[in-house]
Amino acid sequence: MSVYLSVAPPDGFTRWGDAEWERWLHDHPWEAAERLCSRGDWAIFLYQVRKHCPRAGKAIEPLFAPLVNERPLSSQQVQDLLDLLHVARDELDAKGADAMRQGNGQFASAEDLDAMVAAARARLGKEPSLGDVWADLFSRMDKLLEDAVGRKRGIYFGNV
Repeated sequence: MSVYLSVAPPDGFTRWGDAEWERWLHDHPWEAAERLCSRGDWAIFLYQVRKHCPRAGKAIEPLFAPLVNERPLSSQQVQDLLDLLHVARDELDAKGADAMRQGNGQFASAEDLDAMVAAARARLGKEPSLGDVWADLFSRMDKLLEDAVGRKRGIYFGNV
């Protein structure tokens, strides 16, 4: 299973009835959701932010339940998430990738974590930071969240 994310219709869309949806879809083509990563990697990523990012870890708390449970975020929550991810990237870049293994047993095996670090090492040709391990996910999320913020819309999770 994977985690997919897309720009949502305007805030409040989760309460729309059939008529509102029909009007919206008539005037706006449905936007395809983008695959971010596997659900397992998503859980590891969120845990890494909480564990290794003092500032971003505190900022993610109000958003943690919707992110874990893959629930829509409002336009303001998207702005908050984008801001905290920029902080998280800086904080993760300051730590070596070997920090991934600290207390992460409930989400992934040591072999899976080693494979993630090895892939980042191979991609970079040097010892990666913790941020380097998640560079692809940060890139995908930045693009999508910046698009949502630019349109003053939220995001939703879904499978395609």
